[in-house]
Amino acid sequence: MTAPIDELSTLREHLERYRGVTLQTVDLVPDDKLDWRPAEQSMSFAEQVSHIARVEQFYAQGFFGGVWRLELFEESPGPLTKENLKKRLGEGHAYLLAQLDGLAPERLGEIFKVPDVPVDWPLRGWLWYLLEHELHHKAQLAVYLRQLGVVPPFFALAFPPGVRPDIR
Repeated sequence: MTAPIDELSTLREHLERYRGVTLQTVDLVPDDKLDWRPAEQSMSFAEQVSHIARVEQFYAQGFFGGVWRLELFEESPGPLTKENLKKRLGEGHAYLLAQLDGLAPERLGEIFKVPDVPVDWPLRGWLWYLLEHELHHKAQLAVYLRQLGVVPPFFALAFPPGVRPDIR
């Protein structure tokens, strides 16, 4: 892995790296536990993953397509299987990364007003927010896995299965 040299490259590297870990997390949940939740008021494992994808799609379409309609990204029909969840994570992520590829660096300072959010931030802040949002929910999913007796993947790099430099 080469070190990114500018903000857009750094952001893209982080988005890709952490998405790799999120995908590993999905692979580790037992199929019969996708609907598992630690408490009645909590999102299930599948709902957490779907939420990550949905929020990314909503913000990316808003920033780059001018479409701020959350209902466009409601749950898709059909079962929330691992393959469907990974497909959903991939579709929105591919769109976001494609938009970053063509983004002029000076646009990072452009201020955006997101519907129903009481702050205006520059695009750079919102893009880092998307990464932080995924990290937040990925951490919750790691706790879910632990509660199911499964060792989650390493939090920051998509290492081969079972490789955990933090666990000896």
